[in-house]
This record gives sequence, C-alpha cells and structure tokens, in this order.
Amino acid sequence: MAKILRLLSSSLAGKIIALAAIFLVVPVILYNKFAAADAERQAFMLHNLQVEGRLAAEVLEPILTRAGARAPLDAARAVQDIGNDQVQVKLLLRPSLQTDSFFLVAANPAVETGALDIERQRLADTGILGKLDQSCNGDQPLAVHYAGQSGRNELLTSISSFHTQAGCWVIVTSYALDNLAGSSLARPFSEAPEVRLAMLFYGLMAILTVLAVAGTLIDLRAFARLARRIRQEGPPGQKSFAKVAAIPELVPVAREFDRMVGTLDASARSLREAAEDNAHALKAPIGVITQSLEPLRQATTADPLCVQSLGIIERALSRLTSLVNAARRLDEAAAELINAPLRPVDLAELARGMAASFDRIHAPDGIRVVAETQKSARVLGTDESLETVFENLLDNAISFSPPSGVVRIEVGMTGRRVRVRVDDQGPGVPPERMAMLFRRNMSWRPPKHAVEGEPEHFGIGLSVVRRTIEMLGGEVSAENRIEGGFRITVILPAA
Repeated sequence: MAKILRLLSSSLAGKIIALAAIFLVVPVILYNKFAAADAERQAFMLHNLQVEGRLAAEVLEPILTRAGARAPLDAARAVQDIGNDQVQVKLLLRPSLQTDSFFLVAANPAVETGALDIERQRLADTGILGKLDQSCNGDQPLAVHYAGQSGRNELLTSISSFHTQAGCWVIVTSYALDNLAGSSLARPFSEAPEVRLAMLFYGLMAILTVLAVAGTLIDLRAFARLARRIRQEGPPGQKSFAKVAAIPELVPVAREFDRMVGTLDASARSLREAAEDNAHALKAPIGVITQSLEPLRQATTADPLCVQSLGIIERALSRLTSLVNAARRLDEAAAELINAPLRPVDLAELARGMAASFDRIHAPDGIRVVAETQKSARVLGTDESLETVFENLLDNAISFSPPSGVVRIEVGMTGRRVRVRVDDQGPGVPPERMAMLFRRNMSWRPPKHAVEGEPEHFGIGLSVVRRTIEMLGGEVSAENRIEGGFRITVILPAA
C-alpha cells in the first residue's frame, strides 16, 4: 500500500490514473445518493397525493350514501366540487349485482356523455381496471402514465374505494404532467433538469481536464523526442524546445531547456578550444627546452655528472610531454561526448575486433587477448568513444598481465542492459587503493611491473573510461577475482 501511495505521489501517470478513477467513481456515488434521496422524496410526495385521494373518498362517501338511488346523479355534482386545476378526479362504480364491470360515472374535468366509453377504454389501456377489483378491498397507490380526453398527459396517483348500497365506488386521482407534482413524479431522476445541468457541467469539466492532461503529455513527449534527437544527432539546429511547446505555461520551461542545451554546446566548444590552446601553449616551451638540450648534450659528453643531469631532464620532459598529450585527450574526449551524435554501436562486434587486434600486437610477448561475446549487444554511443574505452581497458589489463597470460573480454545482455567484463591474470589491486582507482592522475603498480624504459603511466586511462561510461548513462566498477587477477565491469543501457 505504501508503495502504491509513493507511486501516486511521485508519478504523473499515477496521478492521472487516480484522477481518472475519481472522475469515474465520484459521479456514480453521488448519483446513487441523490437518486436514493429523490426516490424517498417521490415516495413522500406520492404518499401525500394518495392521502388527498383518500380524503376525496371520505368526502364523497357520506354524500353518495345518503343519495341512495340518486347517487349517480349526485356523484357528478360532488366530483365537480372536489376537483380543481391541479388534481383530476374520476369516479367509477361497480354495481352490487355485478362483479366484473365498472362504469365511469363522473369526472373532473367533466367528460361528455358520448366520450365516456372512450375515456373508460383509455383507463383500460393503462391496465388499472384489473386493479379496481383489488381496490374494492382496500386502497392502492399508483404511478401510471395516462393520456386523458383533453390530450393532456396525466399521472394516475391513487385508487380509493368505499361501499354503498349502489355498489363499490372507486375514486381515481391523477395529476397533469405539466403540473409540478405530476412532472416530478413521472420523470426519472436522470431526466431531471438539475441532474442534466450537473452532468453537462461535469462533462465540460472532464473534457477540460482531459484536454489539459493530454496537452501536457503531448508537450512532454515532444520534449522527449527532441531531447532524444539532440542526444542521438547532436545540436538541434533550427529546432528548439520553445518551438515544440504548445502550452504557453510550458514555454518558460522549454526556454530554460534551450538555454541548457546552448550552455552545454558552448561548454563543449570551450573544452575543445581550451584543450588545444593549453596543448599548444605548453608544447612551445617544451620544444624550446628540448632543442636547447641538444648543444648541452654535445658539450658535456665527457662529464658523467652532466650526462646524468641531462638524462633526468630528458625523462622529465618526456613525462611532461606525455602529461600534456594525456590531458588534451581527456578534455577532447569529454568535449566530444557532450554534444556528439549518438548511434547504436554493437559492442559485441567491437569487442571481437579489438580483441583480435590486440592479440596480434601482443602475440610476441606471449599474451593472449580473447573475446567471448553474444552475437549482438547494441548500445547508444560513438565509435570513437567506445573504442577508446576498450583500448584503455585492454591496455590496463595487458600492462598487468604476466608473460603467457590471458586477457578475456566478455560481452553479454542482462535484461535491458549490456555488460562488459575485462579480466586479467595480474596481481590485482590492494583493497585500500580500490576506491581511488578511477580518479584522474591516480596510478599504482607493483615494483615488479615497473619496467625500465616503459612509458610512464599517469592514471588517465581508467579516468577516461569512467567519465565516458557515465556520460553514456552507464556505470563502471572494479574488483579482485577470487581465482586471482583483476576484473573491470562496465554496464550500459541497451539501445
């Protein structure tokens, strides 16, 4: 449950789902509650109308009881006195000697004599004549639509009865549908004007909400497409986040994205230019010093101390030149990755090619480089940056490998990620130095691996590996192997 709540509180999709659920559930709950309240109101109103019908029966009963044989004649006059503009009354009689026939005796509004049979047939069409026999044994509530002689639609609300010597008298009350009471009883709750108005406003609110959410999602997807295009193809040119934003409120955010892209592009150019300027600025005095050493070397060949000092200076110059070149490569690699167009690169194929090339180069030393890869494992990157990663990893592994050692590259898929492992059979790394392994200018070698005359190592290679992999959205780690040797693992998102 806590996980679901965290998802709803942090995820836009979760909030949209929750909002959709509220839009669906709340109207149903409210409608059921209001419909139940309306049903109670209608039942109460119908009960009151039925009470009015019973009161009409109580008024007519003594009149018709006293009238005796003149009851049918007096009934018409009495019904006219009871009826009004709102309630319509119909009086029917089942004579004492008959058990299955009712006669329409009187009505208010009055019904012409020639139309009595028609009016009776209309009552029969409603199906209430079958209930009249039951009504002679007690009152019954009704809620039946009925089209009267005048053409007005009515709602029959009650049947009330009483007995005299003439037979069973039945009073049927009804209300016109254009009357407030009749209309509210006749129509379903869903057809009430206030309900339809509420549904209209709720529908408009739902449409506006959907449009707002859809517009936001469309803009976010447009941002994602443009960001993916920038990541894969480089600077967007004429395209910008501000131009793809359709919602005005998102335009300031889009402009900040554009500024960020511009800043990154400018940073890449600045890094590239700074690397070139620094390299040129440092190489000029290095070249002057190198040229100035030549006369000294020729003039001091007989003095061992001078020769030794010149050797120290030359080694320092060589180290300084290597440092300048390494720093330039590092800065250029970082600048290249900031705005370089990325495309799918098959790491499995690249690993096989690099392994074959390094195996040929180091075969004279007895060191083998083998690749164990899947058929294909694609990631987003550049050929140059990933080749540099493999070169640095292999150079590092080979430099620690003993004669006749084996360096192994493994490339495989783990879910939606590509894993690269480079194993060597060297001495490994002390645990206390493991945390500093990928730092810039950090290098450590056991004394027996420091070969006289070998180019000095400056701790640049693994730093380049880490920076490159992290800029491609991956991660790199290192560990000592249980069976001996060292392992570096690279994880990258699959393309």
